[in-house]
Amino acid sequence: MDRKGAKAPPLDWESPPARLSGVGPTAAAALSDVGIHSLADLVWTIPVGFDDLRAPASVGEVTAALAAAGEFRGAVRGIVDSLSVVPMRGRRALRVVLRDEGATLHAWWFFFAHGVHKAAAKGTEVVLVGKVTREGTKPPRMVHPDLLVGELPAVRVRYPRFGIPAATLRKAIPTALAALPALPDPVPVEIAVREGMPSAPALLEAVHRPTEGPPPLAFTERMRERLAWVEVFTRAFDRLRAEARHAGDPRAGHDGVALPKAPTREALEEAFGFTMTGDQARAIEVTSRDLAAPVASRRLLLGDVGTGKTAVALAAAVQAIGSGAQVALLAPTTVLAEQYADSCLPIARAFGVRFAVLLGGTAAAERRRVLQALKTGELDLVVGTHALLVGDVEVPKLGLVVVDEQHRLGVAQRLALVQKGQRPHLLTLSATPIPRTLALAVRGDLPVTTLAEKPRGRPPVVTELAPQRDKGALVRRIQEAVADGDQVFVVCPRVETGEDDEDELSSAVERAGELSKALSPTPVALVHGALGHAKKLQAMRAFRSGEARVLVGTTVVEVGVDVPAATLMIVESAERFGLAQLHQLRGRVGRGQKPGRAIFVHESELGAVARERLEALVRFDRGEDIARMDLELRGAGDLWGTRQSGDEEGLRYLGASESPPWLTRIEGDAKRILEADAELTAPEHRALRLLVARFRRIIAVREEAG
Repeated sequence: MDRKGAKAPPLDWESPPARLSGVGPTAAAALSDVGIHSLADLVWTIPVGFDDLRAPASVGEVTAALAAAGEFRGAVRGIVDSLSVVPMRGRRALRVVLRDEGATLHAWWFFFAHGVHKAAAKGTEVVLVGKVTREGTKPPRMVHPDLLVGELPAVRVRYPRFGIPAATLRKAIPTALAALPALPDPVPVEIAVREGMPSAPALLEAVHRPTEGPPPLAFTERMRERLAWVEVFTRAFDRLRAEARHAGDPRAGHDGVALPKAPTREALEEAFGFTMTGDQARAIEVTSRDLAAPVASRRLLLGDVGTGKTAVALAAAVQAIGSGAQVALLAPTTVLAEQYADSCLPIARAFGVRFAVLLGGTAAAERRRVLQALKTGELDLVVGTHALLVGDVEVPKLGLVVVDEQHRLGVAQRLALVQKGQRPHLLTLSATPIPRTLALAVRGDLPVTTLAEKPRGRPPVVTELAPQRDKGALVRRIQEAVADGDQVFVVCPRVETGEDDEDELSSAVERAGELSKALSPTPVALVHGALGHAKKLQAMRAFRSGEARVLVGTTVVEVGVDVPAATLMIVESAERFGLAQLHQLRGRVGRGQKPGRAIFVHESELGAVARERLEALVRFDRGEDIARMDLELRGAGDLWGTRQSGDEEGLRYLGASESPPWLTRIEGDAKRILEADAELTAPEHRALRLLVARFRRIIAVREEAG
C-alpha cells in the first residue's frame, strides 16, 4: 500500500529495482547511474566471480598455495588471534591477525569497519573472503576482505561494485528471479535456436542462484554472449532505422556539394611545420577526391596512435572551407575539443580559417555569439562536443563533418549533425581496427583509408613494468624528467579513495597531493572527470603551456591529448586498465623531439594472465597486434580483466577483435525485425525492448560525458 492506501501494482520485469525489499533510494540511484532501471536490467548483471565457501582453506594451506603459485583468491578460515586499531594517515585502520596451524595472516581495513570490529573478537572462528598476497618474508595479507561468521552458503556470487553494499545485489537479484515468472529471452527464440544459445531462464537461474558450487565460466560467457548480441543489435537496428528516416528527408538524395579547391601538399606542410608521411599524403589525396565529387561521401580514416589522423582531417577542412563551405569537428571530450582548437591555429594562420569552440560548458553569451557567427557565415569551422548536436545549432553552409570515432556516437546522433547541412561529406576518425563483420553492423558499409606509417625518426615508446612497491623510485624518475625540462603524465584508476575500496588503488587526488610536496615548487596539475568544466580546462591549459610540468589524472588524458614536451607516462594500478586504454595512454608521450617512455605500475603479485597482458604491451607497439593478443588472453579466462572501457566502438560485451558467427547474420536479423516491429512493441520483443533501451541509455550517457 502507498501512503494513500492504494495497492501498488504487481511486480513485473519493467518494475524499477526500488520495488524490491532492501533496495532503498540510495541503492536505486546508484543502479540507475550504471544503466539499471528495471528488474530485467538487474538480472542481466553478469557476476564478476563466485566464492566457493564449501571448504574454506586454512591459513597454512593458503601459505603453501602462495609459495607454489604466488597468489590465492578465495575463502580462508582461521581463529582471530588479535584485533588492533592502527592510526594511519589521519584515520583509524583495523588489523585482524588470524592464526591457524602455526601460520598467521594479516587482514587490513584502511577505514574503520564497525561490523568487523564487532564480529572479530579474539578467539572467534571467522572466514575471510578475498585476495591474499605476500611480499617477501612478510606474513600473507588481505586488504578489505569480507569477514563472515556462522553458517555459510555453499557458494557466494560476486557482482560488480556499483557503489552499494555487495549484500544488496546478492539479495535483490535472486529475489527478483523468485518473485517473477521466467524472464522472456531478449534474443528472439528463432535466432537463439539458430545460434545455439541456451535457455535464458535456465542460464540466469544457474548463474544467480547456484546451489551445488560455482557454475562453470562458460555460463557467464553465455550470459555475456546474450548481452553482446543485444548490444550489437541495438547499434545495427538504430543505424538502419536512422538511415530509413534519413532516406525520407527531401535532402537525402545522393547529390552532395562538390568542394574541389584543395590546398597543395607544400602549403599544408608549411602550415603544419612538418613533412607528411607517405600514408598521410595518400589519405589526403583520397579524401580530396571524395570532397571534389558532387556526391556526399562517407569515409573512415583508420590509424593507430600517432599516425597523424588529425592532420588529414584538417587538410580536408581547409579544402572544404576554401571551396566556400563550413566545417564541424565533433570531439569526444571537452579536453580534446580544446586541443583540436589548438591544432586549428596553424590553418587559421596559414589559410585564414575562422574557427570557434562550442562546448556544453560554454558561457551563455559566448554561445550566443558563436551560434550567430555560424548562422551568418562569419565562422568557417566549429569544434565541439555533444553540444554541436543541440537543435539550435545552425550551420547553413555545412559541407564537411569530421567525427572522432572515440566519441562512440550512434548513427542517429551522427546523422543529426549531418542533417544540419545540405548533404555534407562525413569523415570519421578511428584508432582501433575491428573485424569487417562488426564494422558493417555498427558503422555500415564505409570505405576505409588506413594510416600505418608513423612520422619518420619517431622511435616507439619504450614500455616497462614496475611493481607498486617501488613508489620512491618512480618519484625519482619524475624528478629526473622534470629536471631535464620534460613533462610527465601520471594516470590513476580513480579520482579519490573511498571507504568501499577493496585494495589500495591509487587515487588521482591523493597522488597529486603527494607529488606536489615531493616536487615543490614545481607546479602539478590535476584533471579528472569529476572536475568542473572550467577547472578541467584550466588544468589542461597549464600543462599544455608548460606552466605545470606534471599532470595527474584519470583516463581523461587517454584520447588524443598532445603535449610534445611530455616524455614520461606513468600509469598506476595498470592491471586495472584495458590493453586498448594502456596503448592509447602511452601514445600520449614521445610526440616531440625526445623519445617517450611509459611505465606501467602494477600490484606486486600478479597472476599469470594479468602479467602476460601487461607484458604484451612491452613486446608489441602496434594496436592491431595488441588487439589480437587481448583476444587470445581473454580466451585464457581473464574475462573481466579486459572488460574495460577503451574498445573503439565503446562495446561493453564484445571485444574489438571478436567475431562470433552471429555477427554475419545480425544485420539481416535487425532488418527483418525493423520491418515487422519498428518500435519493438510485439510481446515476443518485450525483453529485447527493455535491453535495447538500456544500451540506448548507455550511449546517451557517453555523449553527455563529452
